[in-house]
Amino acid sequence: MTFHNTSTVKQDSMEHTSLWGLVLLSALTCCGQTQEPPRAVLTLQPNWTPTGIYEGETVTLRCDIQEEGVTDWEYRWYRGLYNLVYSSSQNECRLGPVEQSHNGVYSCMGVRGSNSQNSSISEDVTLTVSWIPPPHLTVSPSWWANAGDSVTLSCEVGESSTGWRFSWYKAVPYREGLPSYPDKDFFPVLLPDSDGGAGGSYSLSLVGLNHRERYVCRAERGDPVYYTDFSELKFLWVEGLSPSASLTVSPNRVQFFYNESVSLGCAVQGNSTGWRVKRYLRWEEPRVLECPTDWGSVTGSTCTFTTTDVWSDTGVYWCESRSGEYSDAVNITVTLRGVALESPALPVTQGDSVTLRCRYQGTPSNLSAEFHKWMDNGSLIRTELTGEMTIPAATQSDEGWYRCKHPDQGGSHGSWVSVRAPAADTVWPISLLILLCSLLVVSIFLLMTVVLVVKRCRARAARSGDKRNDRDTTDQVISIELT
Repeated sequence: MTFHNTSTVKQDSMEHTSLWGLVLLSALTCCGQTQEPPRAVLTLQPNWTPTGIYEGETVTLRCDIQEEGVTDWEYRWYRGLYNLVYSSSQNECRLGPVEQSHNGVYSCMGVRGSNSQNSSISEDVTLTVSWIPPPHLTVSPSWWANAGDSVTLSCEVGESSTGWRFSWYKAVPYREGLPSYPDKDFFPVLLPDSDGGAGGSYSLSLVGLNHRERYVCRAERGDPVYYTDFSELKFLWVEGLSPSASLTVSPNRVQFFYNESVSLGCAVQGNSTGWRVKRYLRWEEPRVLECPTDWGSVTGSTCTFTTTDVWSDTGVYWCESRSGEYSDAVNITVTLRGVALESPALPVTQGDSVTLRCRYQGTPSNLSAEFHKWMDNGSLIRTELTGEMTIPAATQSDEGWYRCKHPDQGGSHGSWVSVRAPAADTVWPISLLILLCSLLVVSIFLLMTVVLVVKRCRARAARSGDKRNDRDTTDQVISIELT
């Protein structure tokens, strides 16, 4: 740990001068003067709030003496009551990179050798250096999505994003030739337009089919720039949708206690042969498993299993055909907590009634519960004595993360409630309308052409018949005259 001086540090004897001695000297000097000593003000730069100063950052202690026209001050900084830590003709003392050993109360004052004038001693400033946690990355609405959805990556340092700039990366497997990062098995590839931006979110719009990537974020602040470590890895898993198939969940909820039964089925328009329930596990090495491989039993296209493992049974489930078509997917969570939120696993339609229940394992299920919606601050929506909350007619604003909590039993995990617009009337694409109009015009043209041809043919046939009749009449007249 070093102190970056702006001038030569005084001799060791100066560094160990007693602050009490200076206080006494200042008091004796002031007794012989008729005016108050100049006032010293100590400030800490940067003064990050509410996050504080983290290990590795650089801090400047600035001492300003409020007396105009005087420039020959000798500035001294003290830690506690006795320790002179720095002396300089410049009014800034730079500490960096700081450690927790720098924690303490600091003050400063000025001394003029020309006339033995001293300033007052500044008010104390407390420097608190703490260990910085890695940034926390979240994926909303969930780490799984359907093709075409928009996904938001959110990054926080501690409990706030104030003062930080963020960068977002896709984590690709490390390979030869790439710069290495200590203790990392990946190489971060910077995402477009995501370098050092203010605000703690980054949007991935219209994510494509078969998108299976890992993401991290990192924060920076200050001058010189201080970088945090990379966040933990987060997976984003995307599959396509088949309009001919959908997944059914019985019972229709996201969170399950240990040793509960779950049935997942494939509702297919037509023949369901060849459709299978699959699941994607993100723990350890991400992989896809098909029911009943090591889990569940199959009856037709329905897979039934018992939640016996928090890690292997928690994941994304969906239906898939042999030709590679996919249904929608659900995220099932197995919890060891004594409280679980009962919320619909499948999207609800706008206008439908939605009931959220707080389930308690091993205790009565009708206990009171607090229901929270995770927005910016996880606000409390309401407290229900019966342990359930009903949304009479769901709207898009009701979509989001929910959790429930009991004062004694504890709180549940969060679950995402998805609200979708009702199926709209069929809207013909413009290109299809143009095609239909073109076909109609061509059909009318062909029909009119056929009618005209038929009429012409009939007229020609009529004229031919009249000529034959004239020829017959003439022949008869001639034959009569010959007779």
